[in-house]
Amino acid sequence: MGKKGLENFTATLASLKSFLDMPIQTDRDKAGIIQAFEFTFEQCWKALQQHAASSGVSVGSPKSAFTYALQNNMINAKNERVWLEMLEDRNLTSHTYKKELADQVIKRIRDQYLTAFEGLLRAIYTAPTSAVE
Repeated sequence: MGKKGLENFTATLASLKSFLDMPIQTDRDKAGIIQAFEFTFEQCWKALQQHAASSGVSVGSPKSAFTYALQNNMINAKNERVWLEMLEDRNLTSHTYKKELADQVIKRIRDQYLTAFEGLLRAIYTAPTSAVE
C-alpha cells in the first residue's frame, strides 16, 4: 500500500484530535472542527482506496471504500451505521452550513467518528495486503 495515503490519513486524524482537544468557543472553532473532519474523511477513504488497490481491488468512491473495509473486517459490521451516517454528514457539511447541523455533527465527531477513524487506522496498519504486479 502507498505510504502517502496512510501518512495523510494519520496526519489529518491527528489534526482533528488536536482541534477536538481545544475548547470550542466560537463559530470559527466549530468550522475548524468540521473542516478537519472533512479532511480526515477524505484521507481516510483514499487510504482505503490505496489499500484496496494493493490487494487488486478498485474502489472509486467513499461508499465503495467503506464497503471494502467492511468486507475485509477493517470495519466492524456493528459500526456500519456509524460509517453511513459519517458519509451523510460529510456530504451535508461540504455543501451547506447551518449552526444546528454543525452542532449535531460536532457531537457525532466527538462521540462516534473519532473513535471509528482511530479503529479503522489501526485496522489498516494491521490488515494484510497482497502486492499487485
